[in-house]
Amino acid sequence: MVSRLTELKQEAEWRRCAKDEKYFLEHYWNIAHPAHGRILFGLRSAQAQALEHWSDYRYSLTLKARQIGWTTLVAAHQFWLAYFRPDQNIIDLSRTEREAVLLLRKSKYGYQHLPKWMVERGPKSLVEHQQRMAFDNNSQITSMPSASDPARGESATLCVVDEWAFLPNAEEAWASIEPVVDVGGRIIGLSTANGSGNFYHQLWVGATTRSNKFEPMFFPWSATEDRGDAWYQEKVQSMLPWQLAQEYPTTPEEAFVKSGNPVFDLDILAEMEKYICFGESGYLDRRGKTVEFKV
Repeated sequence: MVSRLTELKQEAEWRRCAKDEKYFLEHYWNIAHPAHGRILFGLRSAQAQALEHWSDYRYSLTLKARQIGWTTLVAAHQFWLAYFRPDQNIIDLSRTEREAVLLLRKSKYGYQHLPKWMVERGPKSLVEHQQRMAFDNNSQITSMPSASDPARGESATLCVVDEWAFLPNAEEAWASIEPVVDVGGRIIGLSTANGSGNFYHQLWVGATTRSNKFEPMFFPWSATEDRGDAWYQEKVQSMLPWQLAQEYPTTPEEAFVKSGNPVFDLDILAEMEKYICFGESGYLDRRGKTVEFKV
C-alpha cells in the first residue's frame, strides 16, 4: 500500500520529468551499454547541447563522429516527447528495416526499465510492434526504412532521419518528408559523412551558408569525454585515412573532403595544390619530394 506522502512525491517527480527532459533522462532513463550492461543514461555536455539545439530549431542537421551516443540520445528524446506530450506523431527513417527496428528498440528498452510507479502513472501502451510504439495519449513513434515512402498524406510532429548520408534514396526521402513536417513539425537529421557532393553534403553546405531551412551542428570524435589524444592516435594507426575522417572527423571539412573512399590520396592533392599557378594552364610534375608547375 503506497502512502499518501509517497503518492505526492511521485506526482511531483512526474511533473518535474514532464517539464525537464534532461532531469528525466539522467534520473530515470536506462540504456544498454555494450560493456557495462544496463546503466542510467549519463547525459554528456555535448548531448545536452544537442537537446537544446533540437528544441530551438525546427530543422536541425547534425554532422557527427561515429559512436558518440547520438542514436541513443534521439531514441530517448523521441520517447520523452511521446510519453509526456499528447498528440505526438513521430516518424523515424533509417537505411534498412533492421536499422529501423534497432532504433526503436532503444526507445523500448528505456520504457521497459522505467519504475513501476511511473509506468502506472503514465499513458498506457496500446501497440507492441517492432516498428511502432503507441500510447493512449494519442502519441506514437513509427520507425521504418527510408524506402517505405514515409507517411505520405499525414502530418508529423517530428521526423528523425538517421544516417542520412547513407540512405539509398536520400533526396527522395527528403522530398517525401518535407511536406509531412511543413505544417509545424520538426526534423532532426543525423549522419556521419559519406564523401562530398552527395545530397547530405549539399544539405550541409546549404545549412552553413544559410541557403536552406536547416541549422547545422557538428560534433567531432572528441564530443564524448572518455576519448583523448591517446585514443585518437590508436585510431590513426589502425584505420585508413579516409575511414578515420569518415568515422572520427575533427572538423566538418575533414569529414566531407576525406571521407567516402576517394580514388586519390587527398593529402597529396592538398599538398600539390600549393604549387598551382591560378589563371595559367599547365600541369604538376612531381618527382620524389620535388613538385613543379609546368606550362
